[in-house]
Amino acid sequence: MPRQHVDPVDLPRDAAEAIREFNHLTFPTRENPSGLAYPPEAYRAIGALKALSQRLPQAFEQFDRALSVLNGRGHVSADYGTPQNHIVTASAALQDAQDHAHALAAALERAHTATSPLGYSGPITHTDTGIDDPEGE
Repeated sequence: MPRQHVDPVDLPRDAAEAIREFNHLTFPTRENPSGLAYPPEAYRAIGALKALSQRLPQAFEQFDRALSVLNGRGHVSADYGTPQNHIVTASAALQDAQDHAHALAAALERAHTATSPLGYSGPITHTDTGIDDPEGE
């Protein structure tokens, strides 16, 4: 079966939107001052963000390669200056982004490891437990 065309811009845009939704969902409120119900939620979310950050360097490398190939074929123009100057600048910035993504992934790995042993010892009142009364009555 042929692969369905997906606009490559849609996927990073969807990832950005998912992070925005996560930020809104976990924003502390009066009812939930921690923003999360239980420590394992932090562990799992950090793990997911770690996986995302580990995949970013490849995306940045592929942007760099695509621009270089397109420019090498003479398929890039620039509104001002030369395409080559802009591509060299973008390439350096994308290398910086790769380096920062590697550092982010390493930091998230440490946070993920540090949150691994954490559990919850407070009252169980969150609605997803099916328990309405924290006192068990």
